[in-house]
Amino acid sequence: MKLYNLFIFALLCMNCSSSDNSFNNNSSADDDTTPIDNIDPEGEFYITQTIDGVEVSREVLLHLPDSFDNTQTYPVVIAFHGNGGQNDSWIFPFSPFVDNGEFIGVYPQGHLNSWNLGQEASNADDVDFFNQIMAQLETYSFFDATKVYGVGSSNGSAMINKLAIETSHFSAVAALASQLMVGTLPDSSTSAVSVLQICGTADNSIPYEGGMAFMGHEFLGAEESALAWVNSFNCQVVPVVEELGDDQILIYTDCDSGKEVKFHSIENGGHNLNIPNDPLFFHRIWDFLKRF
Repeated sequence: MKLYNLFIFALLCMNCSSSDNSFNNNSSADDDTTPIDNIDPEGEFYITQTIDGVEVSREVLLHLPDSFDNTQTYPVVIAFHGNGGQNDSWIFPFSPFVDNGEFIGVYPQGHLNSWNLGQEASNADDVDFFNQIMAQLETYSFFDATKVYGVGSSNGSAMINKLAIETSHFSAVAALASQLMVGTLPDSSTSAVSVLQICGTADNSIPYEGGMAFMGHEFLGAEESALAWVNSFNCQVVPVVEELGDDQILIYTDCDSGKEVKFHSIENGGHNLNIPNDPLFFHRIWDFLKRF
């Protein structure tokens, strides 16, 4: 349990360094044909970006099954760590799924350990970084462009929201411990994507009811955020309501392109979403993503 709690801290860390109190990236793929046979189960590739006039080489971890078969394609989960975190923090929670060959994990590293959303230490262009990651993945034999899923925690969750709005690569995303920011909202031009939003009602880092957070970003209220996705994708406005213990789950169906918006409100959940007490947390996330 100590190891698991340490992982949760690394994954959701919002203020891990004294010099950076916020959420946080630029890039260019360097190879047209990377032989996938030569990549280890915990391999990597690098994207080069110019950031603040300096050329920076940014790591992207590849998490492959031990029984990887280069003759077949796999779904891909691209996961973004929290502010102050590291990309390898995703290896622990996703290993059960990767080891079973259910998907391949792709874990980018934020510049200065964060994702640039306007208040971060980094000035990197993370949308460009993501697009170049996708261009690199397209050179690999395992890549299935129809099954690309995004997961983000905290700062990485806000980044996932931005990427879902500004690009069209994802089939579904899971935004953990961050709702939409004011000024970064989907609209009728946003490509429809299935969205799982999970927020804790007692989150002291990103206020559940919305407003200004300590890192300088202003957020919608959690339910208002879910409805922003619902309205943009023309979903049924009356949700299916489920309960999980004390938690409430609102499911909005019949969205554009067969998508769905699911809002899981964790009662008395803090910024860690009570993950250490929930061994099925990531199983439910993957169960949602893989349906789309």
